[in-house]
Amino acid sequence: MAATRDIDGFDGEVVAPDDAGYDEARAIWNAMHDKRPALVAYCHSTADVAAAVRHARAEGLAIAVRSGGHSLPGHSTCDGGIVIDLRGLNSIEVDPVGRRARVGGGALLGELDAVTQEHGLVVPAGVVSHTGVAGLTLGGGVGRQMRRLGLTIDSLLGVELVTATGEVVRVDAATNRDLFWAMRGGGGNFGIVTEFEFRAHEMGDLMVLATFNPIEEAARVLALAADVPVMAPDELLWTSFLRRAQPQPWLPPEWEGTLGVVSLIEWSGDLEEGRRVLGELAEQVAAPVSELAQVPFLALQTAGDELFGPGKRSYVKAGYLDDLSPAAIATLIEVASEVGSPFSQVEVLAVGGAIARVDADATAFPHRDAAWLVNIPASWVDASEDEREMNWARNVYRAIEPLMTGGAYVNFMGDDEVDHEAIAYGPTLERLRRVKAEWDPENVFRLNQNIVPASAEEVA
Repeated sequence: MAATRDIDGFDGEVVAPDDAGYDEARAIWNAMHDKRPALVAYCHSTADVAAAVRHARAEGLAIAVRSGGHSLPGHSTCDGGIVIDLRGLNSIEVDPVGRRARVGGGALLGELDAVTQEHGLVVPAGVVSHTGVAGLTLGGGVGRQMRRLGLTIDSLLGVELVTATGEVVRVDAATNRDLFWAMRGGGGNFGIVTEFEFRAHEMGDLMVLATFNPIEEAARVLALAADVPVMAPDELLWTSFLRRAQPQPWLPPEWEGTLGVVSLIEWSGDLEEGRRVLGELAEQVAAPVSELAQVPFLALQTAGDELFGPGKRSYVKAGYLDDLSPAAIATLIEVASEVGSPFSQVEVLAVGGAIARVDADATAFPHRDAAWLVNIPASWVDASEDEREMNWARNVYRAIEPLMTGGAYVNFMGDDEVDHEAIAYGPTLERLRRVKAEWDPENVFRLNQNIVPASAEEVA
């Protein structure tokens, strides 16, 4: 039987399978997930979100929550349930004196960046501007400011939340404190955030060194990377990508498609100091192709938008390393060299810095001591390549896994992880399960890296 589309107390727009525009309404960023929800509810207010949750409960509909729709495992859609779409809740208000930002649950990073940069401020977040603020934040929030300013959750001051019963509550350090702890790293397990409040920070232009070395030089470059970030100031962020070179303004066309290592070394502090530091690194990297330039923050934040645009098919594996050892480097180069799609890559990203200076039990994010995050996103266009590309990512992960510390970043996980709870949440899991039991005992919000509520016996 078709789901009832009349939602009591709902003033937004509802799209059902027999409506014009349904195919557009159900599409998400990752084309791997071609699902057919019973309803797509475009919300215009917190009251709309609460009404949609109550309707889903009454109708027995699974709930998928969507803002940017970037969930790699496809959690922003579902078959036969309701998609609660938050894009209408994308208002952004900045207090430049108090350095605060109030951000709707449907806002995208690019929208947030544009408003905060008007005041020379930033909320530390991700690196692709069409990503949703909500999903990225609730999983922790890895981004280019993280070594200097911490994860996105480390700047989160509070939220407005719609619970599993359709109630609207405030959650912050003074109100519902255990829930606030859990939401900073526990993903979308506890409700739907309709508004975030963040601390904002000063941020202007960055100094950026972009380099490309052929694969034969990758071991040398990654060995250099292994030494630098350990002693580097927080202002320096090193990211290297093992991939085929993509078109870039600084890359001569003859290098395009060449297998190698692309490194993006960013400096977010004093620009002249950055020019000196990155200039010295440029000499050590000794890339045949490179560019050192001062780059506006907004330009850098949108540089990957096309490469990671919607409509491709994507699959991901990821994990953490304590150090980028010679064995890890050799393993990564060997397996990454078998890459097929021009859009697939192995990303080696320095973490640490401000992330590691937050107490381990201050938030639900459990991976603060790692030095490196290895992200293996496979991305391609043709469905006939699904098996090849997914197997490539799995093979890379399988090869490097024995050297990893265990655990994974929630936002870089697929939907086929064995024992996903332990992998995602590690030592915070049991506390998270107790908070889940209090706020969502029936596991209404289960389309995520799901936390199973603790049983009554476990809570007791």
